[in-house]
Amino acid sequence: MIAQIDIVETDRTDALRRSWIGAARELAGCPGFLNAQLHVVFKRFNARGYDLISVVRWTDINAHYAARAAGLERPLEADRGINLYGLVDRSEFVEQPARESRLVITNPYRIRQPQAAENAMMWGATKALMAGRDGFISAELFQSYHPEHDTYYFISRAEWESEDAFMKQLAGKDYKNLVAPFEGTFQICLSHVVDEIAKGG
Repeated sequence: MIAQIDIVETDRTDALRRSWIGAARELAGCPGFLNAQLHVVFKRFNARGYDLISVVRWTDINAHYAARAAGLERPLEADRGINLYGLVDRSEFVEQPARESRLVITNPYRIRQPQAAENAMMWGATKALMAGRDGFISAELFQSYHPEHDTYYFISRAEWESEDAFMKQLAGKDYKNLVAPFEGTFQICLSHVVDEIAKGG
């Protein structure tokens, strides 16, 4: 599975949301399309920026490029970068009570290849720590296929049952000790999925 992940800072949220829905629906009929989600960011930590995050998932990279060759556009295009990412690590899914809008945490990493291994180890340690906490649902780590062109080498995504559950994790001493050496390499955005298009949708 691969994902096209575009992260955008904009003051045109409503207009871009409308155009995103139309473009995602066109992609939904393509072979290899899995789903598309549009997130609206409502809170940020340790940095400014980011209003919308688009995640379009494909079975493989060839399916993505076939859609592009057919002239279909990305639902949301970031200012720069190809923004194609492969899934390199994920947690087991933890069932939680159904909620209308789960919290999604997105962390883009501004690092380069020499820093990748230690950042991936830190992410794996925090994933293991989070997996035992109340309210945790899932976590994924994506790595850029084109790091020479993309702003972010890694992008991680985690779902929590509520903001309160996540904030308890964020405030924990064990979490702070794990991430302290990496301050400034990644940013934390809290969002909700506002639109989702499934295959054939």
